[in-house]
Amino acid sequence: GRGRIYPWEFDRKGKLPAWHLLDRLNYFSLYQAPVFQPQPEGSLPQAYEMRFLRCQSIEFSSAFHELVELPGRDFCFEAQLIFVGKTSWMYETKVVDRTTGRELATLRVQTVSVDYNTRRPKPLPDWVMEQYRHLTSLARPASVQPFDLSGTKPAFVYPVTVAPSDIDGNLHTNSSQYLRYCFDCATAGAKRGAYSIINGDLLDYDVKSVDLLYQKESLEGDTLRLESWEDIREPDTIKFQVKRGDDNLLQCKIRFCIPSVPVIEKAKL
Repeated sequence: GRGRIYPWEFDRKGKLPAWHLLDRLNYFSLYQAPVFQPQPEGSLPQAYEMRFLRCQSIEFSSAFHELVELPGRDFCFEAQLIFVGKTSWMYETKVVDRTTGRELATLRVQTVSVDYNTRRPKPLPDWVMEQYRHLTSLARPASVQPFDLSGTKPAFVYPVTVAPSDIDGNLHTNSSQYLRYCFDCATAGAKRGAYSIINGDLLDYDVKSVDLLYQKESLEGDTLRLESWEDIREPDTIKFQVKRGDDNLLQCKIRFCIPSVPVIEKAKL
């Protein structure tokens, strides 16, 4: 497929926000990689009653930060299924600059088949496993896994109220809006000096990768609490836990392009 990034999508420093690209890729992938084509009426059961987005990860190449700038850019993309499991499937979307042919970003998404009544994972029907047997026999690709920082005090906490414009067609908070919330949290935290390495203007840091793990849904008007941490094992990364009361809604990891830690420490002396 083809697409274009327009001038009004860029931030004040002429960069494309990660959540804008994520939103575009989700839209394009929905139509370019239809999962489990509907069968002729009455022939076979539908592949799933409901589906739940479990996780998304996106990797940005150096070309993304070199080429994607004002006034915009034409790109092409390829979306394809890469794995089918008992209850879930994964697809991958690659974004390529149409002018240079350089790869800009890669998105991987895992979706789970869910029972309408129990809201629990439901096995895919036999005809799906047979039709996609060339993908069921592959090794399961790496996917986003939960992290545990429950014993660590957050470096910075940021409140968000879900706005009507953040809601998707299912009347839940749109998946890409959570990423915007996390960037807003990190922006405020960096400006206030909450983090030891990533500080000042967050837009001065290019993004390397983003991991999103969806845990529960939220609705219009919900008040959310975004907790953020640094992790000394990953000094270029800020981790987030989005909560509504005691409920965990989402975990996120954003990895930034920063100099090596020794260079940073030397600069502080």
